Order: sequence, then C-alpha cells, then structure tokens
Amino acid sequence: MLTLAGCAGPTDLGKTVTNRRTVKATGSFTMDGLRTIDPCALYTPELLASIGRKPDQAPSRNGYSQCGHNVSEYRLQIKLGDDLIGAPKQTSKTLAGLGVYETRTGNVCVQTAILGRDPELGIIGQVGSDSADPCPAATKLLESVMKQIADGQAKYPDTPGSLVSQDPCAAMQDKDVTQIVGEGAKKQPSDIRYCRFVSKAAYIAVQYTIGRDPATTTKSNNPTKYALPDKKEGYVYKPEVAPNKCQVEWVHRALEANFTENVSVAFEPVGDPPAGMDTCVYAKGAAAAVATKLAKS
Repeated sequence: MLTLAGCAGPTDLGKTVTNRRTVKATGSFTMDGLRTIDPCALYTPELLASIGRKPDQAPSRNGYSQCGHNVSEYRLQIKLGDDLIGAPKQTSKTLAGLGVYETRTGNVCVQTAILGRDPELGIIGQVGSDSADPCPAATKLLESVMKQIADGQAKYPDTPGSLVSQDPCAAMQDKDVTQIVGEGAKKQPSDIRYCRFVSKAAYIAVQYTIGRDPATTTKSNNPTKYALPDKKEGYVYKPEVAPNKCQVEWVHRALEANFTENVSVAFEPVGDPPAGMDTCVYAKGAAAAVATKLAKS
C-alpha cells in the first residue's frame, strides 16, 4: 500500500483515478531492485520500538523512494538510491556487502551504504534530534533497512501501468536521443528516478515522481498545453531560474487522494542556445518519445 505525504489513509498503486572505479551492487541492492522497495513500509513496528515510543502519525512520503517518520524525539528519513556527493573511497564498516560510512552535521546523523561508484548512489538512514544523540538511532535505522531489503521485504505491489519499477534511463530509444541532442549522448542517472541523456550540445532529463497534477503545480510558470501521442496532456514551460531550459510535465496515472504519478521531461542546450532556437520544440519532441515508449511498456 502506498501512503502518500499529506494523506490520512493509504493509497493503492493498483487503483487509478569523472571516471571513478565502478562497484556493482547485487541482488536486491541493484537500481532495478531498489525501485521495487516501498520506503515507508520499512518503518516496521519492531524498528520503531527499538528507537522510541510508538508514533501517533503515519510516515510521510516524498516521492517513490524517500520517506520520513517522527519517533519520540527523533526525526527519521529513509532514502533509497539517492545521489551521493563525496563518498569516501574506503569505509571501515559493511552491511550486506556494501561499504557504510557516517556523517554528522549539528543535530543530524546520517548513515550511508554505498551502492556504487559510477554512478555514486547510496541508501541513507538519516536521524535528527534536538535533545538526544541521533547516531545510535541512525545506525539502527540503516541496519534494519538493509536487512529488510536483503530479505526481500517492503515491496511495492506489482501494478501494471505504474511508473514505480520504470528505469528513467530506459525512457527513450537511442535513435530518438540522437535526433534531439546529437551523437554520443551518455546516460547519467542522478538517482534511481532521474536520468540525464547528455551530449556535447545539450541534455534531456527524465524524472518520474509522485505528486500533484502538473495542471495545478505548473500554473505559476504560465505553461502552454501540448497533446502527447498517447493522448495525455502535457504542460510546457520555461523555468524562471533557467530561461534556456524547457520542461514538459504530465500525469501518467491518477492515484487516490488527488495524488498522481507524474513524468517530467526537460531539454537544455549546453551554453547559450543558437539564435532562433526554440528549446521547447526539442523538449516536446523528447516528451513525445518518452510518452510513446511508456505507452508500450
């Protein structure tokens, strides 16, 4: 069951309304494996009891792969397949065969298991507290998360048509990428739900999220509507902070409580665009290619 942030009850996905050394994760700890894990379901009664009193509220979801919970004086966060910055090359601890390191900033302690070096992604157990040492709780959190994943627990339901198991780096065919950004594009995942297709001339970014309908969330950007090949309606706009970038967002599937599974596709040239270039033409072309491929998946 999918419990969404800001939603009092559960939402069922089945109901619709550098060159670095590469370290390969295996089994459930691959990118494909982690996409099937529901982070909110990892907050088991046993885990919560080991950290503090039983919480009064449900976990708070932030997308498919991040979930928070408040337990006693602790603020917990689980992040699966998250982008890492500056992970150490060597660690003194391992869990499930993956190197683990600890960072602490003020009243927040983070335990991170390194999934790989290229891309540099990890599983994060983060705990904050204003009145207690957060690191013992962070250790318990990550250890429980790693064991549950290794044991094949906390899986999302297998729901045909959902984006939950889709790889954004497989969102486009190579020929379509080449047609839009030119030859030699490289796939660069930033986390397990976001991927960029980068060439020397430009990049395309594809992201899958859970949120609200873009018809509402993009209003401040004054979007224009675009009819996608699968008959869905996209919202096209240029972000105020990045005027050379053009973005297309649309609802892939409706969920309960006015939440939606959404797709975002962006195009941006490297450097200033050539005179007369309409970046939204390229963004719409990329969005059409993604929508077409999703319709066949």
